[in-house]
Amino acid sequence: MNRMKLNFGAVPFSYAGSYMAFSYPQDKARGYEKNLTLRTLFGMFDDQQNFPIYLRDPEGNILDGDVTACETELSLSHGKYYLKICFQNADTIIFRANTQVVITKRRLSGSERVMVHDYGMCEIAGDEESLALEISKGSFTDHSVLNEKENPILKVLLKPAGDRLEGQLTLTGLNYKRPPQCSYEEALCETVKSYKAATETISTTCKKYQEAMAEAAYINWHAIVNPNGYIKYPVMLMTKNVMNQVWSWDYAINALAMADKNPELAYQQFLAMIECQDPHGTYPDCFQARTMIRSYVKPPIQGFILQKMFEIKMPGNDILKRLYQSVTQLTNWWIDFRGRKDGIPEYNHGNDSGWDNSTVFRCGYPVKSPDLCAWLVEQMYFLSRTARLLGLIEESEDWAKRGEALLAKMLEYFVVDHTFAAYKEPEHKVVENNSLLLYIPLILGERLPEDLRKNMLDKLLTSGKFITDYGIASEPVDSEYFIEDGYWRGAIWPPTAFIMTELLMKNGKTEEALKNAESFCDLCAERGFYENYSAIDGRGLRDSGFTWTASVFMILLRDYLEK
Repeated sequence: MNRMKLNFGAVPFSYAGSYMAFSYPQDKARGYEKNLTLRTLFGMFDDQQNFPIYLRDPEGNILDGDVTACETELSLSHGKYYLKICFQNADTIIFRANTQVVITKRRLSGSERVMVHDYGMCEIAGDEESLALEISKGSFTDHSVLNEKENPILKVLLKPAGDRLEGQLTLTGLNYKRPPQCSYEEALCETVKSYKAATETISTTCKKYQEAMAEAAYINWHAIVNPNGYIKYPVMLMTKNVMNQVWSWDYAINALAMADKNPELAYQQFLAMIECQDPHGTYPDCFQARTMIRSYVKPPIQGFILQKMFEIKMPGNDILKRLYQSVTQLTNWWIDFRGRKDGIPEYNHGNDSGWDNSTVFRCGYPVKSPDLCAWLVEQMYFLSRTARLLGLIEESEDWAKRGEALLAKMLEYFVVDHTFAAYKEPEHKVVENNSLLLYIPLILGERLPEDLRKNMLDKLLTSGKFITDYGIASEPVDSEYFIEDGYWRGAIWPPTAFIMTELLMKNGKTEEALKNAESFCDLCAERGFYENYSAIDGRGLRDSGFTWTASVFMILLRDYLEK
């Protein structure tokens, strides 16, 4: 197996299924000091537990270490001194060093304990989980001062026997079970085998993207976490950096990317979200093992994505029924709870659209925006087709009629001067804006009137507006509201790179679609897999090591560029 060097400043070192990740520190101080840090991923965003790890020489001097990592092994080194780390499994890491190692913790909560048990295990305990430390060669001593009000310190010193320090660290809770014992070489060998087996289906025939595809494969593999708490199936987090959650439209894009590579994992992304669906039919905004946010939702792209997945690999009948029932409930929720007055659903926050701070929402909430109706029309037609597959003919016909009716309402409600508009409610006032969000309804293709499509495509593709050297910006670059690092007011985003490619293809703009796909894949290959990108110079913005970015890269290659 050819090892790939990770960009450790952007992509953590972790293992599929694990809630442990190694990176530079990521906490509320947002410090990226250049010391290796073990993070546990049960806290949301930057409220994660950070355990910095240092090297010391035999005289006790702290050494500045250089971190290098590949998919299966990490090394912290200073001259002749080193610490090497690999995963034995999702819960246990094996390490080897030839000098002293210090494990400490940032931002103590007051509940930390370091306990040495009579069977030789050192437990570093916190609010939600413990790290169980066992040394097979060498020794450990606890230098913590945790019962003082001022300047508490958590510090465990590991010392080698001669020049050999070996041991393991297990993430555990109240029910610690000692993992099977193995050598560092055995653990590394098994990790290499399992990684190769898990990613052997992820490749590309496009030579210029092969290195980037190898990184994308690692990102999507390492971001998986095992069932725990709210997570009932293996799921891909958005990243194992700061945005360490599952959002209720991001997951669908990840599922589509994996549909041909690992269909079981792909459909598990949907099943995990279904487990979080409330009795009224809506999904949470996001969730992870310990926390779920229900104050927002996300756009209903499920039907659009599932239709494309079905064309790649159909699920079994039991899963098909669950998907149909769940998407039915979700679709009805949007109409029943967000479209009560006239059947035109609305967003109560920009977060609901996925375009958090888009200029569509610059005048406040609620907002009726045509993209929401477009997604629901797509979803109703998907439900019609799926109902027919399940032999539910009357339901199939009903969904088709509902889709046609909503499309007619949408065109009557939102079209102003041969283009789409959004409205601030209840005033029913047009929101003056130029957000790319208003062009999402072009996903309906030939279902839209020809003059409307032509006018909107001409505006979309006008030079000096949305189209840049790096892709399609979320706000026109000549807009008074454009901000280079303005989130949905200027950045180039992975989901829109995919959606814009799709809608350009649907509307006969093949050359422009392929150019957009290539521009985004070039960004990923040259800059890495970031949350979003600058429309001015293409640099990566915000968080990094993002799965939906890697997934869009895979989708665009598979469905467009490789064809």
